Amino acid sequence: MKTVALWCLMFLAGLGYPFAACACSCSWNGPFLTVSKDAPLIVHGRVLRHHSGQSPTMDVLVLETFKGGLLDSGIVVQMGDGMQCRPKLEGFPPDSEWIVALNGPGSQPGDGWAVSSCGEYWLRVEKGEVIGSIDGTQSQVKRMPLDELKGKVRYPRFQATFKGKVVQGKPFQHPFGDLFVFVLEPMPAGWEIVIKEHGRDENLARLTPPFHFVPNPRFIEGWHLSKNPSKCKTREYLADAGPANPRSFIFSPEVGKTLNYPVQAPEVEQIQRFGRGSLTIEKFKLLPAADGCPIIEWMQFSVRLEGGY
Repeated sequence: MKTVALWCLMFLAGLGYPFAACACSCSWNGPFLTVSKDAPLIVHGRVLRHHSGQSPTMDVLVLETFKGGLLDSGIVVQMGDGMQCRPKLEGFPPDSEWIVALNGPGSQPGDGWAVSSCGEYWLRVEKGEVIGSIDGTQSQVKRMPLDELKGKVRYPRFQATFKGKVVQGKPFQHPFGDLFVFVLEPMPAGWEIVIKEHGRDENLARLTPPFHFVPNPRFIEGWHLSKNPSKCKTREYLADAGPANPRSFIFSPEVGKTLNYPVQAPEVEQIQRFGRGSLTIEKFKLLPAADGCPIIEWMQFSVRLEGGY
């Protein structure tokens, strides 16, 4: 792994040994999609002007925020001065556009914003593409559509497994993947499987097929678990059985944005490429009902989720 090292030495007049030394020494920790995970703020910005001197900075107009939050559209970014592990100001000319991951390890930002040189914490933006070491070695310069990078930054790959228990009429929630929540939303006869993104009410799993003729696996009802489902005269589609166990479902943050019902096979595949989940019912207790449609008193289950770009 390449080491970035910059030493400055000051010598006393007439003496042949260092009086003081200051240094940046850090390893190159990886390409943008690797190191940006450790940065609290990632923005697409345009460089407005430089401020050189002992503590060089650049004024940046924030065009879009990919990660984190800002109260203003303008920020001041601290750059390299020969001491800190930051890139040189000259590499970011005015009017150029960049994706920058700020305050990563080695940047020493203090109370402000700074960009680290201990990895590929910046990518050049030109004509709708980003350019730099995106996901390879330090010497591998690649191009990628800006929108594709945006998706990878906002929704990195994730995997989650967990177990839970619900009782009649009560919800269950479990966060996963930084931005999502798995929910079992209570219904009169059981629960609905719901995937939500923070800040949105949309059920991102609502376009899980099938949509007609047989019960959808997102819904968990008592008659699905009954030894004799046909006793429930109000069962959906008068089906002979409920969905298989485990229940499989798909989800995507594009549901409710660019994807809505009705969807075709290519759109279902697009959702599936982003997110997949399964719920396995492990134990349960049914309460008998006069209409033959039992109620689930409680249910133990396990969940597996995976996805991202």
